[in-house]
Amino acid sequence: MCGICGIIGSSNPGTLEAMTDAIAHRGPDADGFYQQDDVSLGHRRLSIVDVQHGQQPMIDENGVVVVFNGEIYNHPVLQKELEAEAPYQTNSDTETILRAYHKYGTRCVEKLDGMFAFVLYDPQERLLLGARDRLGKKPLYYTLAPFDGIEFAFASELKALRACPEIAQQLDLSEAGMISYLLNDYVSSTLSIYNQVEQLPPGAAFQYGLEGSKQEGFRQWHYWERKITPPVHGKGKTPSYSEAGKQVIDLLTDAVERRFMSDVPVGVLLSGGIDSSTVVACAHRAGFRSLKTFSIGFQEDSFDESPFATEVARLYETEHHHRTFTSQDLVERVPRLVQMMDEPFSDPSVLPTSLLAELASEHVKTVLGGDGADELFAGYDPFKALAAARWYERLVPRLISRHLVEPLVRCLPDSDRNMSLPFKLNRFLRGLHVARADRIGIWMGAFSPQQLSELLPGFDGVTEHPFGQASNEAELDDVALALDFFQESYLVNDILVKVDRASMMHSLEVRTPFLDTRLVDYVNSLPSHFKYRRGTSKRLLKDAVLQTGLLPERIVRRRKKGFGIPVARWMRVELHDYFRTQLLEELPSSLEMIDQRAIKKMWDEHTARKVNRYKELWSLFMMIQWARNVYESPAQESPPDAQRAKHPAILSSSPAGSFSVAAVGKDRKAA
Repeated sequence: MCGICGIIGSSNPGTLEAMTDAIAHRGPDADGFYQQDDVSLGHRRLSIVDVQHGQQPMIDENGVVVVFNGEIYNHPVLQKELEAEAPYQTNSDTETILRAYHKYGTRCVEKLDGMFAFVLYDPQERLLLGARDRLGKKPLYYTLAPFDGIEFAFASELKALRACPEIAQQLDLSEAGMISYLLNDYVSSTLSIYNQVEQLPPGAAFQYGLEGSKQEGFRQWHYWERKITPPVHGKGKTPSYSEAGKQVIDLLTDAVERRFMSDVPVGVLLSGGIDSSTVVACAHRAGFRSLKTFSIGFQEDSFDESPFATEVARLYETEHHHRTFTSQDLVERVPRLVQMMDEPFSDPSVLPTSLLAELASEHVKTVLGGDGADELFAGYDPFKALAAARWYERLVPRLISRHLVEPLVRCLPDSDRNMSLPFKLNRFLRGLHVARADRIGIWMGAFSPQQLSELLPGFDGVTEHPFGQASNEAELDDVALALDFFQESYLVNDILVKVDRASMMHSLEVRTPFLDTRLVDYVNSLPSHFKYRRGTSKRLLKDAVLQTGLLPERIVRRRKKGFGIPVARWMRVELHDYFRTQLLEELPSSLEMIDQRAIKKMWDEHTARKVNRYKELWSLFMMIQWARNVYESPAQESPPDAQRAKHPAILSSSPAGSFSVAAVGKDRKAA
């Protein structure tokens, strides 16, 4: 995996180097630079494929240059097709992007299958072309705001843009981004926490024409759209349940096999749940042996899955590595994670994910993970509440719910256990009597729109469907509509962001076979009852794994635990004083719109065990940490061990008629 950045326009000397230094953790192996006309491109490399010849920026014989973050999984197939016109000079998938552009122009993005974000510059056309992979596995931020001498800038992470003085001094807090965070636990895709910066959406591409180009200015388009498609009824149109299960396992096995494309060892993140365990099983099915696997455990039994991970590791005879996450790990990791995330981010599982990435990075540079299965196969607890919500709304009037049922539920004694009954009942009740499109978002997020009016006295409410809305909502049943939310919003803005930042923090590449485009398209075309039926979540995946004998039933059928941490208990017991100080001391000036009395009320309710408010309090805790240590602090440099050796070399275009690899930056292993 890598980090990319660039500027169109003039900037201070050393700005490009400062931007690449800020994302050095994404690529500690090498760096490289390109500068011609008013175009400056920077790259940090984590060497995975064609270690010797894959340096970037890479330039072709026409002077077209590219910086690329990710992996192109159909690179071997495209290479056979494209090298018929001219032999490859490397074995790198970076060269495939250049050759695909030469043959297909801006439509080259439609040919690429993988996880990627890239930007290339064509000096003859005076045109920039950039794209992000179909499901948003790799990030790409950009700004078109008018800055002193800078027309356009982009980067893998916001910290690279903040390292540019002309940009950093003008960034201000986005109200839309802040509201999005408080509602969702994350800043929604296309937004950022800054008014002046946006994200390129998943499955989107852009072109930016410099002055003198045939098409000056910025244009963005979608080259692919993910969609939950209701099956066409009729004989022969939908596969049988057993046929669908077999096809799922075949597609997943092929996806796993393709993700072992690497010139360095590949491991697997193994939680012990069905998703990551199935990845291990499919790797074994595809013929890969002597795997290294990695897991994280917890001291609290209701959160700990490590015994199941150990069982799967023994079953497939992997070299298994394990660590335990403690409350002290939270205190030690929060400061650096806040810096790495760039924006407020409220999923507590990013903390053990970072420890897991650290553990894996001590042994390998690339791993496979099980992310995406819950979003494809309806694996989350809220799916089990959909039918109950429908019946509750029909049978229980709002007044009775509000004045009788809700007070009774609040009287239940609270518990520190993972997904305790009182916690789930309170969440369930607050998501009732709302539009179908909003229900899952309200169940999943920290704050409801109503709660925001107490927290932010000047808050005027949100637009209809604040959590997004499927374009074909009327055609979708409740399960399909929930799947659309999880894939469109939660997966892209929470799960994939968490995995990217936590892994890149430790220079580790994570690949997600469940998010193979062919598998996603296939599963999304199947009926909802294949995935969820009568209280059984991930029905198709579970049955398919059992039918093929990949895993024992005690692994497949056990209750889902997820990858959370016991924040509710730690706020009340082990870390009570730590959280009280962080939450109740004077707020950072940038958050003065928040009513601190509302925070105090939630803290008292939680610590007195009246209501479990850990989600709201954790969301506020992470926003306060971000405001204090990122937004109101100078841009931070990467840790010294990840920075490059300082040198002034800047790459210009290659000689006409040659194919060159930009190797101006020093290889960290050779330096």
